[in-house]
Amino acid sequence: MAYREWMCDPSKKREEYIQGVNEFLEFAFQNSQINGKIMCPCTKCANFHSYSPVCVYEHLTDPHRGFLRGYKQWIYHGEKPRTSSSATKQNVEMEHDMDGLVHDVFGIHSTEEPICGEGERIPEVRENSKFYKFVKENEQMLYPNCRKYSKLSFMVHLYHLKCLHGWSDKSFSMLLDLLRDALPEENILPKSYYETKKIVSGLGLGYEKIHACPNDCILYWDKYAKYEVCPKCSTSRWKTTNEDVQGNGMETSERRKKIPAKILQWHPADSLAWKNFDARCPTFSLDPRNVRLGVASYGFNPFKTMSITHSTWSVILIPYNLPP
Repeated sequence: MAYREWMCDPSKKREEYIQGVNEFLEFAFQNSQINGKIMCPCTKCANFHSYSPVCVYEHLTDPHRGFLRGYKQWIYHGEKPRTSSSATKQNVEMEHDMDGLVHDVFGIHSTEEPICGEGERIPEVRENSKFYKFVKENEQMLYPNCRKYSKLSFMVHLYHLKCLHGWSDKSFSMLLDLLRDALPEENILPKSYYETKKIVSGLGLGYEKIHACPNDCILYWDKYAKYEVCPKCSTSRWKTTNEDVQGNGMETSERRKKIPAKILQWHPADSLAWKNFDARCPTFSLDPRNVRLGVASYGFNPFKTMSITHSTWSVILIPYNLPP
């Protein structure tokens, strides 16, 4: 029998399921309770909110909730990962740990200390947020009764293969067409590479694009945000194309979408990741002697989306809170 198969009971009412929930509550309360509360692993709370065992029991036995798909290792409730047998390794491979991936991306982890009042967790996450969107994506079976892949896990694996082997966007979309035709009709595969990228890109590192002078004089932000020409060297903010020259006037340039001559991709020092870290470690964040570091890379191409032949990039380590 598969490991903790009882957690997949759709009715949430079978005797084996109720017994398993009670065993989970007993284990979780002994190993992870904070002020009499434990994190709720139901599909709505997603190990984000903490409640009393009675409340968690009600959530887990609700037919519309139940356990998060794939949460068969109770790592957020004090259980150590199982690595002692080949059967365990096979199980981990099948589950893909998408739940752990989503929690890592949004900075939601198990802690031994309460990080805000009454055992609740921060930062605040609304039910319509990206976090809950990914939780729901991971709850969706790729097709009815598919136990090995959720929609999210399958798309992440497929996108990974695209990046490793340099598939073109068109070939990826064509493969999706073939897979949709081969799988059961009720499958929920995206229809194109564009739709897949929209799903997967939310799991990446966020950044902001800031236009820059081609000669590195200024960044077009703050007081320079609306400038069209660099005030230092008088170089245009935008690329000049052959069509612009042939048009010999403003009509062609205005009709075409302007392309910035240079772009800086900035990973903010005040991003959600830093705010979450500050909330978890207030003593560290208040001490100005503790160093905050950022890593920057020029031309980094992890997903092979740029047509470059080399595989080396410059990496710069930047202190955020020290004077130059």
